[in-house]
Amino acid sequence: MPARVCPHCGALNSSDERRCTRCQRSLPGPLLASVGKLWTAALGKEAPLTRLYVGLCVVVFVLMTLASGKLEMLGAGRPSEALRWGAIFTPLLAAEPWRYLSAAFVHFGVLHVGFNMMALSDLGRATEQRLGSGRFVLIFIGTSVAGFAGSHLWYELRGQPAFTAGASAGLFGLIGVLVGYLYAAKDPAWKQFLLRVVIYAAIFAVAFPVNNAAHIGGFLTGAPLGYAFYKEARPWQRNAGFALVAAVLVLASFASIALSHASPAWQQERAREIARGR
Repeated sequence: MPARVCPHCGALNSSDERRCTRCQRSLPGPLLASVGKLWTAALGKEAPLTRLYVGLCVVVFVLMTLASGKLEMLGAGRPSEALRWGAIFTPLLAAEPWRYLSAAFVHFGVLHVGFNMMALSDLGRATEQRLGSGRFVLIFIGTSVAGFAGSHLWYELRGQPAFTAGASAGLFGLIGVLVGYLYAAKDPAWKQFLLRVVIYAAIFAVAFPVNNAAHIGGFLTGAPLGYAFYKEARPWQRNAGFALVAAVLVLASFASIALSHASPAWQQERAREIARGR
């Protein structure tokens, strides 16, 4: 008799079971099972949410490039296009707070998006396989928002506006989670991930305009989350709850981009660019 896997705890059950024999939660019916198969076909079984966010960042970059009509190796291209897709210009944040989220999917040039997506594929897969897809989304989105909020505070204290975007706050958040998780497990591999912080920070400092405040904010938010997730008792009992949170955050991610498109800020910036002959 064919078996099926419980989406809540990962236990194997026979096809005629309605509740999981391990966690006693309801198993999905035919409709939900079909949706799950379509999801798996589109994104695969291995780290599907990592693939989703890598794909979203790449698609946003391609569409920005097509609209700008120029492929930049490093640089924002037309600022209006970056704003259109969700980049942060700090004076806008009070009126458009969704940019704390949408900015994670905007990148400035081929080198920026290429390096960030290689790192996201690596760190995202490691986190998603270890902690599950729901927790991965919460970590990546939560530390991205926290990192940009921290950088906003930093620039406000310095009294200067900033134009910023990129997935690197979330990347440092993922490293922080892995460091905190492995440290709690007394696994010496946490030192290797901590070394990655130094390596990534050095590469960013050399190759790109660096938003150190966002990186620090992401890492400092991620590390205690990783520690807490290791200490979590019976984590499979909360998998469904984290999956629901992840679904909401994925929808919020797309909504933040849509809201940026609807904002008059990028249109006003585009009008200024046209007036300057750009």
